[in-house]
Amino acid sequence: MSLEEISWGQRLAGFSSPEFFRENNLQGETNIHNFLTGPFGTTLKHALAYALAAALALYGLVYPVVLHRRFRLAVWLDSRGLAAPPLYLWPYFVTAALLECSSLRFNEAEVAEVLVGLGLTLMTVHYRFTRGGAKKKNREAQYDAVHESTGACGDVPAGLTLRLGIATALVLLLNAGTTTALFASPSSRARIDRRIANGVEKFAGRYARYEQWEKSLRLYERVLEKERDRASILRKLADCAKNMGDQAKSDQYLHRALAIDLKKYKKRTRSASVHRSLTRTYRAMGDEETAQKHLENALHIALGRVKKDPNSASAAYSLGRAYSLMERHGPALEELARALKLKPSSKKYRKAYHNAKKDVSWTTGGRHIRRSHSARNCTRHATL
Repeated sequence: MSLEEISWGQRLAGFSSPEFFRENNLQGETNIHNFLTGPFGTTLKHALAYALAAALALYGLVYPVVLHRRFRLAVWLDSRGLAAPPLYLWPYFVTAALLECSSLRFNEAEVAEVLVGLGLTLMTVHYRFTRGGAKKKNREAQYDAVHESTGACGDVPAGLTLRLGIATALVLLLNAGTTTALFASPSSRARIDRRIANGVEKFAGRYARYEQWEKSLRLYERVLEKERDRASILRKLADCAKNMGDQAKSDQYLHRALAIDLKKYKKRTRSASVHRSLTRTYRAMGDEETAQKHLENALHIALGRVKKDPNSASAAYSLGRAYSLMERHGPALEELARALKLKPSSKKYRKAYHNAKKDVSWTTGGRHIRRSHSARNCTRHATL
C-alpha cells in the first residue's frame, strides 16, 4: 500500500509514467488507485470514498468488537485469515473513515492514508509479538492468547507497548532520514518546493470557497513571495481583500496585476493568454469596455490558431478558454474536450475540461446561473 501511494517510487527514482498511465490515470502517475480517484470530483470518486469510509469503520471497530464477542461470522472470517486489528487501534481507523468522507474538504484523505498505514503497521507489530509468544498447539488457546489484548481497549502488555514505541520511533527516524536525503538534492528539493507551493495555492482556494478570506489571503501572499509575476495570484488577493472590506488594498493588488499584464503585452501582443489575463484584470477593475476588447482579441487569435492548425491541442485549449470567458460554455466544453483528446496526458487541459463541465452543469433549462467574475477567478478557472 505504501509503494502504491508513492507511485512505486516514481518521484524518488525520477522515471516518467508509461503512456498508458499518462492517458488513463487521473493524475498521470504510475499507480492503480488514481485510475478511479483523483483531484477531480466525480460520482464514482465520491461513492468510493464513502464505501472506503464504511469499510474502515467496519474493519477497525465493528469487526474486533464482534470477534471478541465470538460472533459466528466474525470467528469464521478470523479462521480464514482475516486478522482483526487490536481494539486499541480503533481511533486510527475510525478517524481515517471520517476524514475519507472529506467533511472539512481540506485534503483530509491524505491524512487518512497516513493513519491507516500507521494503524496497519502497528497491527503487524502487535500480531508479530503476540502470535510469537503464543506457541500453543490448541487453536482455542492460541485464539485466547492473541485476542486477549485485542478485545480490551487499554489491556496492552507492557512489553508490547515498548516494542510498538520502538517500531514507531524507527519509522519516524526513517522518514526523517529520507526527507533529509531528498532535500540534499537540488533537483529533488525543487520538485518538493513546487509541490508545496501548489498545495498552498490549493488550500488558499479552498478557504476562499468557504469565504475564509483572511486565511486565503495569507496563503496567497505566501504563493506570491515565490512567484511575484503571477497576475492571477494578485487578482485572487484583490478579491480576498475586497471581501474583507479593504477596497484600497484590493485596488493596489489589481494595479500590480495590471502592470504585470501590460509588461507582458508589450512583449507578446499576439498572445491569447496575455489578452485573457488582461480581460480578467480589467473586469476585476470594473472596466468592462477594455476587458471586452482584449477578450475579442483573444478570441480572434485563438480562432486563427485553430484554423491554421486544427490538430493543435494548445490552440483548442486557447479557444476553449476564450469561450469560457465569454460564458459560451457549450463551445468551451467542446474545444477543451478536443484539447484533452489531442493531449490526454496534460493535467492543465484535464482541469480546464472538468471546470467547463461544471459550468455546463450550472446551465439548466436554458437559464444560466451566473457567478461573479471575482468568485470565478478565485475558485474555478485554471490560472494562466
